[in-house]
Amino acid sequence: MKISKKIISLMLTSALVLGITGCSSDSSQPEASATTTTNEKQVLDDVDWSKLSADEVDAANEEGTGALYESGKTAGAIKGLCYYDFAQTQPELAEIFAERFGGTIETEVCSSAEYLDKLSIMVAGGQSPDIVRYDWQAIPHGVSKNIYMPLDEWLEIDSPFWGSVKSAIEAFEYNGRHYYFPSNVKSHFALNYNRAVLEEAGIEDPMDLYHAGEWTWDTFADILAQWANRGEEYVPLTGGSWSAMMFIHTTGTSLIDISDGTIVNNLKDQNVQRTMEWIEGLKKQSYIGEGYIDPGEAFLDGTLLFLSMDPQWTYSSAQEALTKKGIANDMAVLPFPRDPKADKYYTSVDTFGFLIPAGASNVQGAIDWILSGRLYESDEEILAETKAKYLSTDPVYFAKCAECKYSFTENGTDDLTECPECGKPRKEKFKVTYTEEQWDVLQDMINPEKFGFVFDFATGFSEDMNSLLIGNENSILDGPMYNGASYTQLRDANYNAIESYLDPYREKMENQ
Repeated sequence: MKISKKIISLMLTSALVLGITGCSSDSSQPEASATTTTNEKQVLDDVDWSKLSADEVDAANEEGTGALYESGKTAGAIKGLCYYDFAQTQPELAEIFAERFGGTIETEVCSSAEYLDKLSIMVAGGQSPDIVRYDWQAIPHGVSKNIYMPLDEWLEIDSPFWGSVKSAIEAFEYNGRHYYFPSNVKSHFALNYNRAVLEEAGIEDPMDLYHAGEWTWDTFADILAQWANRGEEYVPLTGGSWSAMMFIHTTGTSLIDISDGTIVNNLKDQNVQRTMEWIEGLKKQSYIGEGYIDPGEAFLDGTLLFLSMDPQWTYSSAQEALTKKGIANDMAVLPFPRDPKADKYYTSVDTFGFLIPAGASNVQGAIDWILSGRLYESDEEILAETKAKYLSTDPVYFAKCAECKYSFTENGTDDLTECPECGKPRKEKFKVTYTEEQWDVLQDMINPEKFGFVFDFATGFSEDMNSLLIGNENSILDGPMYNGASYTQLRDANYNAIESYLDPYREKMENQ
């Protein structure tokens, strides 16, 4: 698959934006945004996707489709709703959609705060968009209210096209139907750290433990102890809300599970209890800090070891901040350590993809957008090119001269390293880079042959339920991890309230 040079130049920007966990109910995580430079936005505004549109659809592009899909029919125009513009933030998808399926997309942009309410109103009023981005409350909250349509007759789950994400499709099954066919599986939280400070302190790099198969709760706790012993100002671990849930997932257990038409509350499960008591012990030994720190600031003074947060956003923010400050850094990302009592290595997994609202006027066009997303995430040529760009240490320059504003892009002189008008050297942009080793570890974390994936529905019900789990000293998960509270006491005090949020969904499942 060949993507145009204009679009390739923007792909890394898009990838970083989409690496952020979007529409999260965790207020400590950033809202996904469609930030681009002025020049990049101008490039995108200049693209007329309709002129790239194919007149017909090749059968090779229709792999993974189901009985209702009309072969050869072009996608036409579809309308999206999101808190960013789909085509501007994902130009590579817009191009595939146009060139392979003959489609164009227009996005109505709203704030993430109003997004779900606006979608509900539009569906109820017969004004449904054709495509929306998956967010945590889509399943089960959204599907229980009939906001989305099932896709089983439009897409074929057993097709090899969906092979590496089939487990995710199955995990999000609701009452025997599949509403969500993700483009890809991605790492949820991970442990982010600066290898340079460990080397300076003479502490073993946990990356070596991971490669040796010895990265466990026990070796993790030992490194935390070594870091804490350096002095009171040294913080071994802190992070965003939901971090405790990520440790729970290493046991292979989810907090709230939906399977076989049943919603299961695992807050009293022995694996959950054991994990939370272990976390309580780490906090009592002063191995855990007080919670969220901006990753752009977290590693600047060298006192923090591990930051538990989204790996793409955290890694890039920290690497940029340290580099611009001239601080020695070798940022790294590792999965959460393996539970020694688990039968295998488990990791918490998130997804990225799209859903079709009930009442969409152009369902096949929306299906083609979903297919475009999956094509982009599974095409070997694109994957290889993306890897090469992230591993490359070649400089990336601003499009215009910082002194005289000469435009290298408009004059076709992007290969120059100094301005032909004023002779000044071109100004370099910061560019996130990965080592081959780090890239491979990130790929390990989304490889079902190396990790058992854990999907959790705890985030999918309501903000009110989430507030019982995270966010303050009395919340079931954050209370023990960041404030030294008792998990058992907080769980027992809030268990019936959690059940009261789950019961209406159980009743709906029985009646749908």
